[in-house]
Amino acid sequence: MVYIKQIDLTNFKSFGGTTHVPLTPEFTVVSGPNGSGKSNILDALLFCLGISSSKGMRADRLPDLVNQNQASRKGTVEASVTVTFDLTSEFPLAPDGTPANVVDAAAIAEIGQGADEWSVTRRLRVTQSGSYTSTYYINGEVATQGELHEKLSQLRIYPEGYNVVLQGDVTSIISMNLRERREIIDELAGVAAFDRKIEQAKRKFEAVQEREDQCRIVERELVAQRDKLAADRIKAEKYQALKADYVAQQTWERVLQWQQVRSQLVRVREQIEAGDRERIQLKEQLASVAERIAHDRAELDQLNAQVKALGEDEAIELQTRLARSEADHERITQRCQELETAIAEADTQIQQIQAEIERNQVQLATFAPQQTQLEAEIDRRQILRAEAAANLEQQRETASESATTAEAWVREQMQLRHQADELQAQIAPQQAERAQIQERLSQADRQFAELDTSRDRLTVDLSTARRQRATIAREREAAQQACQQLETDAHQAERDLQVQQETRSRLLEEQRDKQRRLDQLEARAQVMQEASGSHTTQLLRKSGIEGICGLVAQLGRVESEFRVALETAAGGRLGHWVVEDDLVAATAIRLLKERRAGRATFLPLNKIRSPQIILPPEIKQTPGFIDLALDLMDCDPRYDDIFAYVFGSTVVFDSL
Repeated sequence: MVYIKQIDLTNFKSFGGTTHVPLTPEFTVVSGPNGSGKSNILDALLFCLGISSSKGMRADRLPDLVNQNQASRKGTVEASVTVTFDLTSEFPLAPDGTPANVVDAAAIAEIGQGADEWSVTRRLRVTQSGSYTSTYYINGEVATQGELHEKLSQLRIYPEGYNVVLQGDVTSIISMNLRERREIIDELAGVAAFDRKIEQAKRKFEAVQEREDQCRIVERELVAQRDKLAADRIKAEKYQALKADYVAQQTWERVLQWQQVRSQLVRVREQIEAGDRERIQLKEQLASVAERIAHDRAELDQLNAQVKALGEDEAIELQTRLARSEADHERITQRCQELETAIAEADTQIQQIQAEIERNQVQLATFAPQQTQLEAEIDRRQILRAEAAANLEQQRETASESATTAEAWVREQMQLRHQADELQAQIAPQQAERAQIQERLSQADRQFAELDTSRDRLTVDLSTARRQRATIAREREAAQQACQQLETDAHQAERDLQVQQETRSRLLEEQRDKQRRLDQLEARAQVMQEASGSHTTQLLRKSGIEGICGLVAQLGRVESEFRVALETAAGGRLGHWVVEDDLVAATAIRLLKERRAGRATFLPLNKIRSPQIILPPEIKQTPGFIDLALDLMDCDPRYDDIFAYVFGSTVVFDSL
């Protein structure tokens, strides 16, 4: 088998300089007085093999392992340990002629790679500031602690195990309870390695479960986001449809507005033409009125001549009438001048309107299809004009008939004045309406240009939207397929997780049951062993020492339904001896030492004091609560402090 051939120490703890410690294959003993460095050899071995804590090497920190003479120097100091393994030992053969330990043989063949020796070195370097670095070497090559432990595990060497027994280990093993001893046995038998693997597997399982929960949360968020995006997509499609409908409605609205403006323009042109015709008629009427005025003046001159020929009374009467006629004539003349001024202004406005109409004729060329209707309307207006001319002629005849008297003439002038006012009132709103129509025409032209631009832009947007819609449709199908696959995987993962959880719950329940059963069996075995009487028990019983009351297990009574729970809670304390005072305990201990009959624990009644137990109310209200373990015991009152010490504040429940 593999064994340690030599240990080389350099500036390690009490070994200054370099020290070589050879070890023989069979049995090697290192002896010497206290403080000579015997335990430091084991510390060096653990240090080189990579023990995890410096406490196991009797040092608070790794820099404390450097030799004190070296540590007191200024600058960087080093300490190193090299362990050399011999790989040439032969393996025992099995009955079939093969090595009995095939695993070790294969491991040695892999680690040694044909060499006879295999060395491990650990070098500790400490700087002046107190910082340090630790480096491992395998056969002179730098390696990590994990790589070193992996190689050692192949050779079944464990730095943290019980290959090395240090000072105080025997005493600690003797004072251990049953559970700690069983852990040592499991470690030596290799069961602890499987327990560690089980714990590691549990941690991995918990990590996987946590990761699965995270994935489930992410999945729910993705599903919610998918649903939200689907709703947004529906809203976007609806918005695009409504927008397209809105744009179409706006287009039709502008077309209708353009048609209305065009019809209004036609009506305004008709009104303007009618106003032109009426203006011509008024001019003709004004000319006829001027002729009549000239004729009246001639008649007035004749009347003046007649007045001169007539008498005084008639002359006065005629002068009075003549004065009234002149006054009326002046008023009529002034009114005619006002009418002429208004007509001149109307002519100027009409000329401006005609100029604007000529500028807009290019735009009105698009209205050619309605020219026929306009011509028909013009014919109709000409007919109306002829009728109006006939009416005017009749009015002229009527005026000439009534010209004999000044009063009729004045009434006629008043009628003409009213007609002129009415015509002026008709022309003013027509001019305002014409200006509004021209403004509407310019707005319609701008709207048509904007409509053309909007139509081109909407055409481009429509083609882009169609392409985007096709792309979104493809992406939606792919997303739906992916979602279906994710849902299938999620259902499968949930089923697998449920099966794993059920299996895990069942295994945990079985483990708890077996652990409870094992604790019960250990407690019973301890009690039975103590009750049946070991060598120590028999010696104490036969010693005849007064004041020995007996074992703790023999001094109390408990109901059968609570026996297992109380035995498990008391554990090894059931095997302690109860004595009257500490003098009896000292006598019994001295007897055991003289007879070398082992060890025993004594509980003096004069020294044991029961602890003060205060049970919180919430524990009593917990479902399944039975009582304190101490209250379930029945014993002599003098042993109350003993059982209070044994059970303490242990509480009994009906189940775990």
